[in-house]
Amino acid sequence: MSNLLPVITIQCDWNDVIRLPKGNAWISSKKLNETSIHDQLTTTLTDGRLKINFSDNYQYISHGPLSLVVKHIPSGLKVAFVAPTKAHKLHSKGVLSVAVSENAIAVSSCEEDKLLVWDSRTSEVNLELKGHGGPVYRSRFFPSGIVVLSAGADGSCRIWSAESGINPVTLKGHTMAVCDITIIEKGRNVVSVSKDGSAKLWDVGESNCLDNVIEGHGQINCCAIATTSEEVKVENEREVGTQNKLLVVGCESGLVVCAHVAKRAQLYTKQLDSACDAIIVLDQVVLAGCSNGKITKLNLQDGAILKEWHESASPVLSMVALTNQIFAVGRQDGTCTVLSLDEGSSQLRVQLTGSDCDGIRDLAFNGKWVFAGCRDSNVRKYDFNQINVHFK
Repeated sequence: MSNLLPVITIQCDWNDVIRLPKGNAWISSKKLNETSIHDQLTTTLTDGRLKINFSDNYQYISHGPLSLVVKHIPSGLKVAFVAPTKAHKLHSKGVLSVAVSENAIAVSSCEEDKLLVWDSRTSEVNLELKGHGGPVYRSRFFPSGIVVLSAGADGSCRIWSAESGINPVTLKGHTMAVCDITIIEKGRNVVSVSKDGSAKLWDVGESNCLDNVIEGHGQINCCAIATTSEEVKVENEREVGTQNKLLVVGCESGLVVCAHVAKRAQLYTKQLDSACDAIIVLDQVVLAGCSNGKITKLNLQDGAILKEWHESASPVLSMVALTNQIFAVGRQDGTCTVLSLDEGSSQLRVQLTGSDCDGIRDLAFNGKWVFAGCRDSNVRKYDFNQINVHFK
């Protein structure tokens, strides 16, 4: 079930080092529960050409301004390191959440209890959204790209205009912090999950909780919406788009729970080894990231475990789907890895670099750029084309 590939990491400023005529940087490999093996890459100038040199453990394949591709010879693993196009320094403390719309407007929150709307092209801050009483743990854009949903430690979810900063709707009903939120279709309804153990379905227009979709399993850390072929009739006109939706949540107990939203019916539970802190759905499978570092692939319909990746012991903090096959995983140790469900890419990893051992708290994707919100207070921006090219 679990493969034994190593995690290959590299010095965070490697892309600056390889431009130097006498540069050197560390590169290391680590298998789960084994000691790291450290190596060096060096650069030499020969006949006016810069050459990148490795030890016998690595084979150089190619490099560009923002990428370096190598093969780890002992394992046969191919690794592409991708450097950020830009590091946005908007916050003075660790980033907690980040979201980006297709029109390049971004929203992010930090440990300083600030929620900012900004331009992801220029780093210009447009608005500070004030109203939450404490840190904001999650922020997301509605499909329109001009309305923001946020949730945090004060137990509320708030709707904001990303253009004016007005907060017309506040959703109150949770008795503890809201850990995650997800939007159903165009956003007439949203779901929030909380430390109080409930997953609530909200009518945004009337600021009203329609029902608890899931409860009774203890603290819920994360959630995702999926589409199912089982469609039921919904009588309440305030409930829009739920007729064929599944809600999948991950709990602090390690339990993954799936329920049909419209039926309010629990379909299955699956007990994992440790707390589930990130969950996404792509191509009819659930991917759950846990605090023991394991990523588990589950069948969306019945919760059967299909595959496990346990290459790192560092807790998974964030995940995002990039295509229906490719996804990114951010960890507490600062590694950010792109993997594929395609077995043909099982010996390939893309590492998004830049963080120097600071956790990747949240990941976002707007179709062109991947954004990583980091504990070092930066939001790093990566060109999706630099990532996707390796999986073709």
